[in-house]
Amino acid sequence: MNVYDFDNTIYDGESVFDFYLNSVRRQPKLIRYLFVVVKAFLKYKLCRITTEEFEKIAEKHAQNYLSQLKDIDFLIKDFWDKNQHKIKHFYLCSRREDDVIISASIGFLLEELFSRIGVKNYLATEVDKYTGEVQKICYRKNKVQLFYSRFPGAEIENFYTDSKNDAAMMQIANRTYMVKGEDLELIDGTSCEEFALNHIG
Repeated sequence: MNVYDFDNTIYDGESVFDFYLNSVRRQPKLIRYLFVVVKAFLKYKLCRITTEEFEKIAEKHAQNYLSQLKDIDFLIKDFWDKNQHKIKHFYLCSRREDDVIISASIGFLLEELFSRIGVKNYLATEVDKYTGEVQKICYRKNKVQLFYSRFPGAEIENFYTDSKNDAAMMQIANRTYMVKGEDLELIDGTSCEEFALNHIG
């Protein structure tokens, strides 16, 4: 089984941020929700706030943002019409039927893309697209817990990521590839273990 991160790994960008920008182009008033959420997200990525603190901030502003969106299903389809080309060539050429994509991105956003390109197995952050309620965050160590709850006893042959934030997933994979653009760098077992020990938090 091959497992892939999504943003900046097989998708060239940050999908939630790109979707937000796309929605702002159609509804400019939505820009007011940008700064608070981006600030909280950066603090979370830098480990300055906990998962629980980020969840509370994200849920509050997601509820406000989503309640203001007009025809969210149309906006999601419109977004992928414009951004599906950002799926990287290396992934499209190497994917297999039993691949799993595991992402901190939002499930309802990815669902449309995955139905288009035939991805059957994926795990993502679960948010109710109408209420903004955050049901499950798929990030850092949570990815490992969600992976094993969905695929108990599964063996990860190859794991692909762009970020040290996936150190916990790296530890459970046989091989890890760091992705930069279309380039892949294999991290050997010793380096991977040291990397994980230095970056799991």
